[in-house]
Amino acid sequence: MYIVKVINECSCFIKSDLESEKEFSDSFEASMYAQDLIDEMNKSFCKKHKFRLDKSYDGKTLKIVIH
Repeated sequence: MYIVKVINECSCFIKSDLESEKEFSDSFEASMYAQDLIDEMNKSFCKKHKFRLDKSYDGKTLKIVIH
């Protein structure tokens, strides 16, 4: 199981209908979802923050973090 998780949710994320955590059975699917989510947040949120992808040490959790 692969997990995409948003860390340190900003107010724009909290106000959105987006899920903060989602599970996938395939790593490629999880990676594509995470990248699409990052692109959407970077384009449509308030522009105070930028979002990036961090992979966990276990290789099964993809974290979306503010930078």
